Amino acid sequence: MLQKLENSLRNLRIADLEIFVSAAHMKNLGKAALAHHLSQSAASTAIKRVEAAFGVELCTHERRQFGLSCQGVQMLPKIEELIRQARDLIMCANKSAIRMVTTHAIAQIAVPSLLSLDQIDFKHMRPDQAYAAILQGDADIALVLDNAPWKGVIAAEVGKGHFQLYSKSKDIPLQPVLLPEDQMEVLFLQQTWLQIQSYALPVKARIPSWSLIGQICGEANEVGFLPDFLAKKYGLEPVLWQPTPAPYRILAIYRGGKSKQENQFNKILHHLCTVFSQDHTSFQYSSL
Repeated sequence: MLQKLENSLRNLRIADLEIFVSAAHMKNLGKAALAHHLSQSAASTAIKRVEAAFGVELCTHERRQFGLSCQGVQMLPKIEELIRQARDLIMCANKSAIRMVTTHAIAQIAVPSLLSLDQIDFKHMRPDQAYAAILQGDADIALVLDNAPWKGVIAAEVGKGHFQLYSKSKDIPLQPVLLPEDQMEVLFLQQTWLQIQSYALPVKARIPSWSLIGQICGEANEVGFLPDFLAKKYGLEPVLWQPTPAPYRILAIYRGGKSKQENQFNKILHHLCTVFSQDHTSFQYSSL
């Protein structure tokens, strides 16, 4: 019997375990499948392989909701620890660099200062893709704004500030503005403006890149909605006729169980706090 169990576990794939863990945290098989770039049927098959390997039913297999069985609840932390050990073995064998993913806007500020730290690989990704990369084990640290429910990860605040309307001159008269996509901060701006002015904020164009908005405002007499770290980079001033600024936090998110990389992680996080002008002597971590 023991030999049979050993043989079944030997053929188990880490990717299958990761799909099960993602579905357990998201409580939704479809969302987990999307995060792992799989069809829902392929994700379901992967979880069935995990169940077959351990010889127990881990989930309820309900059609519209992913729930864990009693055995699944008990096995989840053990499977997470198994994944952690496997990742540590792989990283130790390959001596791979810390893989960091973030948006182009945040990377403009973070990456140049981190180049002095050895063995860091950078990739530009949308926040949702960066989050998926963390869940899938394709990245070690993601830098994101605290404007979405980042579940199943550990988060450390490395920066904070405000979104505002910026231009080359703070005295520029009222005019239609450049906005990015309808993110939480943009909706806050529009709702606040409407409450104060009783009419919709005039919009000149929608541009899907914070960085491009900053570049345009730095080169022309345009007004754009930006985080202050980008406005500072492009030498912009907050306009006088805007409503209350929208606060933001920059989070470094990652999965737990990185003990062998803890010193390097802390070095990176402390460095990022300096970059984003926070006077931190210690981090406030939270499991999300």
